[in-house]
Amino acid sequence: MKILITGAAGFVGCRLTRFLGLSHEVIAMSSKDLDVTDGEQVMSVFMEHMPKAVVHLAALANTKYCEEHPEDSAVVNVAGAVNVARAAAAIGAKLVYASSEQVYNGVDAEVPNVEEQELAPRSVYGHHKLQAELDVQDLLPSAVGLRLTWMYDIPGSPLPQKSGLLIGLISTARESGVVRASTAERRGVTNVWEVVRRIEAAFALPGGVYNFGSTTDLSSFDLQLAAAQSLFDKGWLDVQPSDLVLPDESWTRNLSLDLSRLQKFGITFPSSLTGLHNAVVHLRKYSE
Repeated sequence: MKILITGAAGFVGCRLTRFLGLSHEVIAMSSKDLDVTDGEQVMSVFMEHMPKAVVHLAALANTKYCEEHPEDSAVVNVAGAVNVARAAAAIGAKLVYASSEQVYNGVDAEVPNVEEQELAPRSVYGHHKLQAELDVQDLLPSAVGLRLTWMYDIPGSPLPQKSGLLIGLISTARESGVVRASTAERRGVTNVWEVVRRIEAAFALPGGVYNFGSTTDLSSFDLQLAAAQSLFDKGWLDVQPSDLVLPDESWTRNLSLDLSRLQKFGITFPSSLTGLHNAVVHLRKYSE
């Protein structure tokens, strides 16, 4: 199958390009290759390549930047997604696109979030990701939106990295710093490869929006403390986890996901804690 990927040079995109390229013809489009804010260019590229499926990952994902530059966020994260959806609709391609757990930034309930609940994101990024979902689904009802969590890769991976949870803990410990994590936040974290390996299955999902990542029933403090303990037990930290990860009681937030809708189609994820433990087990072979 011919698959076009936008944002192909990004954290998820470069890994997905490599993975899907093992069994499919992949057209990898970085931001230098394709400006998703240019509707005519997007349509021209899609018409030239005629992919059967499109994975739209191009985005402005730095929440701080989006907060400070809302116009840029709107152009890329909303208008860009609409341009891709319009082009996918024109050529009859299946569209899978990245949304975010940040659409739940504003929910006060303590139970895991479900896709159908009423949303009013407090952040610019969360608001624009939700608006993109609404606009894309209205334009192309068969499109599949994936509400992704915070992601990480195993430190030492040869592919481009970003500061994920494990890298953050290790680097902070080496700099003799501390990590402050909320005792009143619940937020899943997902190994990026767990996402990458399941995106192909998302092509078969009915149109709509799906939570897509690891669950958690732990606070962010308990989860990061447990991750630090795993790193300590395997010899990756010299500092005691309780001295590295400190509780922060100043704010609350619930970004945890309910995966019931996704599980009806046979797609599951390991819990955040299980995923972190598994990543630490495999850490040494990538870092030596």
